[in-house]
Amino acid sequence: MAVSRSGAGHRLRQGWNRVCLVAGRPARQTLRLMRFLITGFVVFFSPLIVWLILAVNRELIHYIVNARWAGFIAPDALRTMREDVNSRWFVSGFNEAALGGLLTLYGVIVTVWYYHSVRQQEVVEKRLFVIDELLEELKKNKKMLDALAADRRFLCETSGELFPDGTDELMVFHTRAWQRLGADVAMLPRILHLKLSVLYSCLMDCGATGDYQRRRATIDRLPDIITELQRYRRRLN
Repeated sequence: MAVSRSGAGHRLRQGWNRVCLVAGRPARQTLRLMRFLITGFVVFFSPLIVWLILAVNRELIHYIVNARWAGFIAPDALRTMREDVNSRWFVSGFNEAALGGLLTLYGVIVTVWYYHSVRQQEVVEKRLFVIDELLEELKKNKKMLDALAADRRFLCETSGELFPDGTDELMVFHTRAWQRLGADVAMLPRILHLKLSVLYSCLMDCGATGDYQRRRATIDRLPDIITELQRYRRRLN
């Protein structure tokens, strides 16, 4: 049962993502806003919706008990139920029980909604902190790459060795923030986290200019990753 539910949820998410992809960015924003409004409407008015359902059930019970065709099914049981349903205490007792249950339900909904909102805000703040730390460090590494690009010695390359002096200079990129954050970087989107993992693995393996040249194709994508982080940060804000 759990597997089937998870599979159905996965198919629903795939269908939603496919609709959003086909619709385009403005339509995606409209659909997202409509989904948010519908969810908020249902959550806020859920006690009223439940009250209407209970009222319909009460009238349905009253109709079934007093119906002539129902007397042929279980006459003794229906006779006892008819006495209770037709009494003046049934409606008031039913309404009091329903009202107490609705107040409890509304309290639970408000509590869960509040803690969910607080938790979401904490997660967003933590993601913003992780992004700010990584952006600060990546910008330092970008300055190093800009300095290397301005050095004409890196424009002369033959068989992976630098000329004219032929020396393999020491080069250490900044990776302390990545190591300090640890598992917190997994809070970022999966694709962005994968790109950062590949980038930082190359940065940490660089100890000299020759190491940089061998990993240059990956490390030179650093500005694009900075742009993606900044875009994701704006979306969180």
